[in-house]
Amino acid sequence: MSNLILKIFHKLWSILISLKFAVMVMVALTLSLITATLMESYYDTRTAQYFVYRSTWFFTILALFGALILAVAISRWPWKKKHIPFLMAHAGILMILGGSWLTYVNGIDGSVKLAEGDVNSAVEMDQQVLVFKKGEQVNSVSFPWMPQSVADRFAGAAYPEYGVKVEKIVSDSMPNFRFAPQVTPSDPHSPDKTGAAVQIKILGAPMGGAPEIWLWNGDVAWSTQKLGPARFLIRNEKDEMPPVETGEARFDFVAGKNGELRFEAVSPRGEKRAGKIILKDGEPQTINPGWRMPIQVMVKSFIPIATNQTEYVTSASHSESPVPAIYISLLGNSSSHLWLGLGDRAEFTNQAGEQISIGYFQKRVILPFALRLKEFILKHDPGTMDPASYASEVQVVDGFAKDEAALNALPVHTIQMNEPLKVDHYTFYQASYIPDFPRITTTILSVNYDPGRWLKYSGSLLLVLGAILLYLSRMTKKKVVQTV
Repeated sequence: MSNLILKIFHKLWSILISLKFAVMVMVALTLSLITATLMESYYDTRTAQYFVYRSTWFFTILALFGALILAVAISRWPWKKKHIPFLMAHAGILMILGGSWLTYVNGIDGSVKLAEGDVNSAVEMDQQVLVFKKGEQVNSVSFPWMPQSVADRFAGAAYPEYGVKVEKIVSDSMPNFRFAPQVTPSDPHSPDKTGAAVQIKILGAPMGGAPEIWLWNGDVAWSTQKLGPARFLIRNEKDEMPPVETGEARFDFVAGKNGELRFEAVSPRGEKRAGKIILKDGEPQTINPGWRMPIQVMVKSFIPIATNQTEYVTSASHSESPVPAIYISLLGNSSSHLWLGLGDRAEFTNQAGEQISIGYFQKRVILPFALRLKEFILKHDPGTMDPASYASEVQVVDGFAKDEAALNALPVHTIQMNEPLKVDHYTFYQASYIPDFPRITTTILSVNYDPGRWLKYSGSLLLVLGAILLYLSRMTKKKVVQTV
């Protein structure tokens, strides 16, 4: 038995150090990188990652490449002084491979969003998860993105413990907003919610164009929308009016129990205006809220009891950062189904009478500290509204139980283009921002934690030095031979 194992080992060893095996691995690696480059050029980075960079077969090629480098280096044993450049180069390659694997397994490459005054420690990764909640039990399940060509062949994924099945996927989606009147009594087991819905169009200068939106009080996420300095919301007549923030313009749609609709408008100075909304023969009604801003609200349609029939379709324009959506149904009740866009959540009661929640989110990683955005600074090109530069003034919060005075006393760090902030082993870069009127309030910082960086840098240095020494040693030998 030991002789057989020894024979197999010798056979494998002879293959590992053979020239044929080296050529095969190098050709396979080269073709893989060419394929990935073309995919990234014609499609996007995610597609290249799915088919190549994060695929099992590509990891196998890299592992074989590492085994080849290690075997060739060991085959020179016993090592001599002349082998030093050769060993340096090979050790450098192994360190680069090891550092890259360490980064892939334990690294963080995501983003954090901060509104002015907010404290946040959650980093959103470029990975998707399904989050299930049943009672007090919360479970997160990885649900990786896939190209549409693969999603078209998706056979579905069932989660019997929660009574949910993912029927189909749209890899690069855009929402088709639609609300419809409820035609049958609501099913207590269905995730479909009901509530009053109103479709409006905002006419006026400060908004830029004429935004058209739906408001629906069947879900908190749909019940309010902030557009510039004004907030629009819909609520039931029996609901208490939410407090108006200082300096905020508010426009409330109030749905009555008899299918009536009225409005309550409050200006930033506290001036109020109210009235009934009556849509005759489906004709829109335009309302002047009485604000000093030249804004009018056009009410296009109103549905007293509506269900959300929003669908997600493939985006007409290709995006470098595609946003996916999923279509789910309830096991044992195939008539109950709905779409979930990235960031959406649904609640329902399963056949056993248990409350179930399912969410489709970006994977989040919690940092050992938090950042607070003290101020976002935006500078424009002279005479235009085009951004010339932007920066974030942030504070590092090492404990979350701090009052406003303690937060304001923390040191302020500026993050801007080519000037990142390093905290422990994490690096924060100024990536983008979310515009809001009348001022910018939200910044997007990219976050990078690379535990394999030192290995990759050291390996690259060894590889270059080894290549240089190898070249010099060969040149020296050549000159000696010519002299002789």
